[in-house]
Amino acid sequence: MTIKTIAVVLNDKETARIVLDVALGLAADHDAHVMGLHAEVIDPPPVMSPFDLPDSSVIAAIYEAASTRRKELEAMFNEAVRLSGANSTWQAVRGTSGTASQGLVDACRTVDLVVAPQPGAGRVGELDDVLFESGRPVLFVPWITRQAKPFKRVLVAWDGSRESTRAIFDALPLLKNADEVEIFSVDPHDVSSPNAQLTSAGIAEALARHGLSVVTNTQDPERLAVSAVIENRCSDFAADLLVMGAYSHARIRERLFGGVTHILLQSMTVPVLMSR
Repeated sequence: MTIKTIAVVLNDKETARIVLDVALGLAADHDAHVMGLHAEVIDPPPVMSPFDLPDSSVIAAIYEAASTRRKELEAMFNEAVRLSGANSTWQAVRGTSGTASQGLVDACRTVDLVVAPQPGAGRVGELDDVLFESGRPVLFVPWITRQAKPFKRVLVAWDGSRESTRAIFDALPLLKNADEVEIFSVDPHDVSSPNAQLTSAGIAEALARHGLSVVTNTQDPERLAVSAVIENRCSDFAADLLVMGAYSHARIRERLFGGVTHILLQSMTVPVLMSR
């Protein structure tokens, strides 16, 4: 796989700059086209006038704010790509929660990689839809990121699953630019299948055939949550990028019980590439 089209999802001005920097840096590395995407969700609140009719002034204000936000983000995108020299297109969709998310998903299905901000309050469902429904890998950029930098040390969270396998090979164009890649498995005592242990060496060998410098590492959680073990390893390894599969269990179960993927998305400290 090569990266020739990158979609960058721009939610708001606070996160747009660093997400753009990451996307444009990758576009320069891979000579890729950049598609700017913005989905404006407009669900007017049930504000009623004294005559028990929708308050048109409130609805008009909501639409005006949405239009202003879209224009500001489009201008920021156009200026950034002009300075970078990248080829680009811009696409904005507007609608209710369901229609806006579907428009975003449809656009993302035409690209090789999606770059998006870390999901925040009010935008989680929209970015979940991109991750689960687009069929494309998504690179989430943390809120705390202040400067885009190359992914030279990459940690791959490996559990032997379909999702982990998909994530590794979706990330291959990024891994090829890394100086070191670690295949990291958490080894809980209650695991019923030894898949992770049996196949981590095989995955490492496969990546080595692509010319990558790969090591494997397995760690016992010692009563820590798996998400905490992965976060600690990211820190100890000084990872620039975490690669992992998204949601091994049903989405509703992950939401109710705080699955590893959901927790890491909320507390991420390095960019995370996820595939489903």
